[in-house]
Amino acid sequence: MSVSPPGSGRPSKKVYARRRLLVLLGLVAAIAVVVLLIVQPGSTSERPKPQVTPITSSSSEPSPSVTPTGDAATPKCEAKQIVVSAITDKGSYAAGEKPQLKMSITNTGSDACLINAGTAKQSFTISAGDDRVWTSTDCQVEPSDQMSKIDSGQTVTSAEAISWDRTRSSAETCDGARDAVPGGGATYQLSVSIDGNKSANAKRFVLE
Repeated sequence: MSVSPPGSGRPSKKVYARRRLLVLLGLVAAIAVVVLLIVQPGSTSERPKPQVTPITSSSSEPSPSVTPTGDAATPKCEAKQIVVSAITDKGSYAAGEKPQLKMSITNTGSDACLINAGTAKQSFTISAGDDRVWTSTDCQVEPSDQMSKIDSGQTVTSAEAISWDRTRSSAETCDGARDAVPGGGATYQLSVSIDGNKSANAKRFVLE
């Protein structure tokens, strides 16, 4: 009969039990570490900060189509401080020559002021005596507003002239033919208005 050397036999049940217990404890410890890494947050500097979104009211009024020039504290021009003048490029026009019309605005007040100098507030009117012949607003297209700041003592003039084609105007003849006005030395007057301020004097000119 052969004799097995000491320790060469199968481990006892107690040894197996201890090994299983150690493996189980190791597995539990590993799971605990994983859970801690997932659940426990890192340092406070690593936490994502909440995104703050500005609140915008859905009932906000739309921006006006006015182009502001000058600060909002500047008051609106008063009639007593504004002088409006009608301007023509000539005093007499040859047959077929078209008058070029402009206006100027002077602030005679002691402080700067704002005036709506847009086409929506401009009016050029040509008359012959009491007969209104032509008005720039009869067939105006896409009028616009434009607030302009005028300093004390400053005079501003139309950037571009309006060319009058020597015809009568009315809202009913915008897309049709217009009657030509008489020439041959006839005298006409140009009056202008801007933002409710009318020219004090009409500018006279002659059509040959």
